[in-house]
Amino acid sequence: MTSGRHPLKTALPWFAALTGGLLVFLGYAGFDQFYLEWICLIPVLWAIRDTRPGRAFFIGWLAGIVMNIGGFYWAIEMFRQFAGAAWPLAALGLLLLAAANGILLAVWAWATRMITRDTGWSVVWVSPVVWTALEKFWPEIFPYYLGASQYKLSLVTQIADLTGILGVTFIVVYINSTLFAALEQWSEKRMIATRQLLVCTAVLAAVLIYGQVRIRAVDRQVAAAAKLTIGLVQANRGAGDKDAHPESLLREHQEMSRTLAASQALDLVVWPESVLGLNLASREESLPAALFGDTHTPTLFGAILRIGENGAPRAHSSALLTDSGGRIIGTYDKMVLVPFGEYIPFGETFPALYALAPPSTGRFWPGKNPEPIAFGKYLLAVNICYEDIFPGQIRSLMQGGHNRRIPHVMINLTNDSWYGKSTEPIEHLALASFRSIEQRRSLVRSTNTGISAFVDPVGRIVKRSGIWTRETLVERVPMMQGRTVYALSGDWLGWVCALLSLAGIGQALVVSTRRATSSQTPLKSTIPHPRQCSTPGKRQRREKRH
Repeated sequence: MTSGRHPLKTALPWFAALTGGLLVFLGYAGFDQFYLEWICLIPVLWAIRDTRPGRAFFIGWLAGIVMNIGGFYWAIEMFRQFAGAAWPLAALGLLLLAAANGILLAVWAWATRMITRDTGWSVVWVSPVVWTALEKFWPEIFPYYLGASQYKLSLVTQIADLTGILGVTFIVVYINSTLFAALEQWSEKRMIATRQLLVCTAVLAAVLIYGQVRIRAVDRQVAAAAKLTIGLVQANRGAGDKDAHPESLLREHQEMSRTLAASQALDLVVWPESVLGLNLASREESLPAALFGDTHTPTLFGAILRIGENGAPRAHSSALLTDSGGRIIGTYDKMVLVPFGEYIPFGETFPALYALAPPSTGRFWPGKNPEPIAFGKYLLAVNICYEDIFPGQIRSLMQGGHNRRIPHVMINLTNDSWYGKSTEPIEHLALASFRSIEQRRSLVRSTNTGISAFVDPVGRIVKRSGIWTRETLVERVPMMQGRTVYALSGDWLGWVCALLSLAGIGQALVVSTRRATSSQTPLKSTIPHPRQCSTPGKRQRREKRH
């Protein structure tokens, strides 16, 4: 009589996956237990260490689903606000989103297990290489860079001006993999993984030293740079107010701007996304100065802009800059739209999809002009809503358009009220703060309900508002110059990791194919042919004759 595997041993890997998923989102921005991110993948690596790659995929998928349910729990409110979905349908939407995003962790677990099993490559390097490649290329509506969990640790994050946020992700996963390998070696051989721990220590020391050097250098540049005094208005009015109470919404922005401008001299006032709805004949019109509270101060504001260009007016989510007299001197149209919120995928090909969509679904057109907005002798790289969490999009805007006029500052106009009072606003801000390090530019963020903020070129949040508060903020913002390695080279680390991952998977597939072929090949008979048989005596006589 044979006994099966103990149920506890069968269940332990799945409990480890649940634990890993919990640690990931508890260590992320919002919950802010950043140290948990250094160990969050150890349970998952333990769970997949002796299993088949296919099973590793599902173990990783479970961890990914848990990670994304915790990290994106606010999507329930988003589905209710955007799509008007009832609570059960919104919860189902969260589950589907978590399952889709969780495939990243599933593929990571599968590839890590396959490569380490069939090539002999160390998990210490395979794991971070695969994860970094997936963060670069795996498509997601809301990118979730693991490195953003370290946004408060300025000494660690400064490598982003070389590698982008992917470099910080690599370090986080590398720490997890090294600790796992050290624990595994100790448990199996009672030996300390001295070499691996020393290498990890040296890498971290190099990262910290680089961070200290760069912070000092950038701080000196900030101190010497010319500065603009910029004021932000956060009226604490949710997304529904612009439709239900547009006059009241505008009046509050006017009053707050007037009070702010009267309290001190300002170079620029910034309002958040979609404060106004405008129908214009061209982008060179003048607007009444009273529209902005008669502050006699240039104003950058978000608007739903409908403009008669190339036939019927098309709606854009736009940013418009006016001078002190109300004349429009620059515009930017949002280029990265939110699917199912601002447009329906394939909706222009199949217009009937819009008829089936809920009334809250917008029908916007993406912008096509990446040019910075000129503001006197300075250039503003303006972006809208969640564009600031896409490193590639901001890098494209920071290229300076066709004439390569490199902007001096980045400004983001956002509406984060769709997500309720949740961790989403701080997650958004944490992700966006890395654009400051990557480009070595200040980031100015104006939101309607929070979090409005000023982020310096080191990535530090030097001033911020609360969530769902009525506030104004003012800061002197440096007009920086120069380019970083990341600005010039982009996500080179992601490409390198992708090539290494493909090489590892390719080698693993070759090895597994050979193994399968050899296992199917019949073994040759080891019984000698009768003619080959001879007694020791006969064999000795033949040898003497030769």
